[in-house]
Amino acid sequence: MIYQWDDDAGDKPEESADWEIEILSLQEFQAAYPAYYRRIFLANELSYLKFCKAERLKEAVLGTYAMPAYLENGRRQLDFGYCILQDKIIFVDDYDAIKKVLDEMQEHRPMGEVSTTRFSFDFMDFLLKDDMIFLQQYEEKLSHLEEALLDNEAKNFEQKILMFRKALSSMSAYYEQLTDIGDALQKGAAESEDDKTGALFGLYTEKVRRLYDTVSMLKEYSVQLRELRQTQIGVRQNKIMQFLTVITAVFLPLNLVTGWYGMNFSNMPELNSPHGYVVLCVICLGIIGLELFFLKKYKWLQ
Repeated sequence: MIYQWDDDAGDKPEESADWEIEILSLQEFQAAYPAYYRRIFLANELSYLKFCKAERLKEAVLGTYAMPAYLENGRRQLDFGYCILQDKIIFVDDYDAIKKVLDEMQEHRPMGEVSTTRFSFDFMDFLLKDDMIFLQQYEEKLSHLEEALLDNEAKNFEQKILMFRKALSSMSAYYEQLTDIGDALQKGAAESEDDKTGALFGLYTEKVRRLYDTVSMLKEYSVQLRELRQTQIGVRQNKIMQFLTVITAVFLPLNLVTGWYGMNFSNMPELNSPHGYVVLCVICLGIIGLELFFLKKYKWLQ
């Protein structure tokens, strides 16, 4: 299928431009370009695409694009292949997702003369238009999780932080792969002596690296939250151990007294006295009071 892309004058590619956009299914691309197909795809379904790549050949740039599901915002996951020729850009898409992206791009058409390499830049840059906003939302979610953690109201913290770390790891790999694509396309533009497009791909690569740095910062933030959680658990365990130590210290002398008087020797003090039990209780209470005084004095009860 030839996609009707309007340039800034409102003309159709077949009427004025010397290049065109073609959208093919995986089977159509395999039949029309078998040599390119074998270089791009390792499986027979686009759903198996898990990474982004670009391979520069003498006459074309081939590659795949796999956007993580975390960046899809409810849309079908954007997995497609592409082939950039001198006079044509071919998208390999089985799910009609590329057409929707191109329709949305029509509202933001590039100004001036457009070539296949310039359009490639505009298209890839368009796919990143909402990423920084999305990452800021992730930062807000982590911030809210930190506030809940400090208020001891973070329910299912381990599951939530694991979900965040998995998403951030996926996005980190995604932006790292896009950096490689940007470098490859920038090098290709430099070899073709297209300095303007090469500079644009240089800007694209820098933008992707900033996104990668943001994801790295969020990953470090999630690690700090996990360490904070471990610190809170450690403090709570120390308080429990301190409480148990105080209880043990309080009752240890009483165990000594009860063990001593449990021997039942005939000549033990107060054994036959009618007030012996009361005297022993008073002595035990005195021991407890004396222990509590010293524990409070040395701040063991805080």
